[in-house]
Amino acid sequence: MNILFICTANRDRSKTAEHIFQKKYSNFSFSSAGIDENLCNKFNGKHVDFEMCDWADRIICMEEHHAQYLLKKMGNAILHKIEILGIEDTEDYMSSNLIMKLRDKFNL
Repeated sequence: MNILFICTANRDRSKTAEHIFQKKYSNFSFSSAGIDENLCNKFNGKHVDFEMCDWADRIICMEEHHAQYLLKKMGNAILHKIEILGIEDTEDYMSSNLIMKLRDKFNL
């Protein structure tokens, strides 16, 4: 199964999720990206594109507005893949609070 995590800049939330779950579930493939191209470029993150969304079996968005962006850009064909965790941008990359929130809200 291919799982894509989405946040704003692919700096903290989605990148942390990709890294912690790849270690925990090595039999799955994980990736991450952001929706804001300028912030992704600024923080050396990946900007989400059609190929990533096509690759993914599940697209895990940190917030509702990430899902809305994807649906607007990629179309309703990916709607069945999208899940929203409801994790706001309040924690830094690999912070213990962020890891705890991700583990609490994400299920395989």
